Amino acid sequence: MSLDPTAPDVRRLLTRVPQLAQAPFEARDAVAACLRARRTAPGETVISRGAPGDSLYFVVEGEFEVALSDRSLTLGPGDFFGEIGLLYGERTATVSSRAQGLLLALPGEYLARLRGVFPGIQAILEKAASERIQRR
Repeated sequence: MSLDPTAPDVRRLLTRVPQLAQAPFEARDAVAACLRARRTAPGETVISRGAPGDSLYFVVEGEFEVALSDRSLTLGPGDFFGEIGLLYGERTATVSSRAQGLLLALPGEYLARLRGVFPGIQAILEKAASERIQRR
């Protein structure tokens, strides 16, 4: 399902993502135009460790458990996941929905187009990935 990039709730969500909050309005609209909504059921696996990384996910509603090799984390609205797999090709964690949820997925094929409109997206994703890898 495509989303209207001018929808206030989509733009508001993207301003709640710290890495995108200071991005220019046009850049957030470019990201929003590429997003696809995905509803999740309780217990549904969204991504699996070792699988190819094909999308980045922004959490709109619900809680999601990130199972790492040695611990787990909980993500909620305003958080995102999947950047490591999207950038480096392979998922490093399994993420499952704890309850019904709503995600906005950014399919990997749009990343190249976004780099042209929003060159800073690459640096944002690489910084987030680096910080997460260092915390492990």
